[in-house]
Amino acid sequence: MSIIHAHIRIVPDGTITGSAPGATPGEHEAAIILQRPARSPAAQDGAIAAIRAIQEAVARLPVLDERPADEIIGYDENGLFG
Repeated sequence: MSIIHAHIRIVPDGTITGSAPGATPGEHEAAIILQRPARSPAAQDGAIAAIRAIQEAVARLPVLDERPADEIIGYDENGLFG
């Protein structure tokens, strides 16, 4: 199993959009796991609100390095450490 950090957005209709910097192009299976699954519509709304608050907080963080993730990590054109 690989762990890929992704930036996602869940809109009220349940549509998920986002990006996973550094992931290879194409389709991938993914799971979003909530530690405490919501049991009611109100609880689900609360969980979504909490996720949005985290996303907004992360979006406000400063960008400390404009280079792509692969360049920062040091991958070469073959995906190996260069």
